[in-house]
Amino acid sequence: MNKQTTKTGAKEQPVNLKEQNAAHSFRVTVRDRDHFYKMVNWLNANVGKGQDKWTMEGRVLKTLKAGKTVSPKVYIFKQDFDPASSLYLSLL
Repeated sequence: MNKQTTKTGAKEQPVNLKEQNAAHSFRVTVRDRDHFYKMVNWLNANVGKGQDKWTMEGRVLKTLKAGKTVSPKVYIFKQDFDPASSLYLSLL
């Protein structure tokens, strides 16, 4: 049996498909449960419902339930989304 040789040096990082396919991505700070639901409602109304339109990383509600604030990354997959609108989400 022959040993396979591997390249030594820089290791390739795993591919984040959400990051790769997203038209826009940004971080938001979620203060509490009400703030989270306001953001979700705004995203559903302005971007559209469904995982193919937008998604958020992590387990936001579970972290909030533990009494911590969380700063998840939001991925927007629609090309015609105005990135300046992300500022509005932080002001909700």
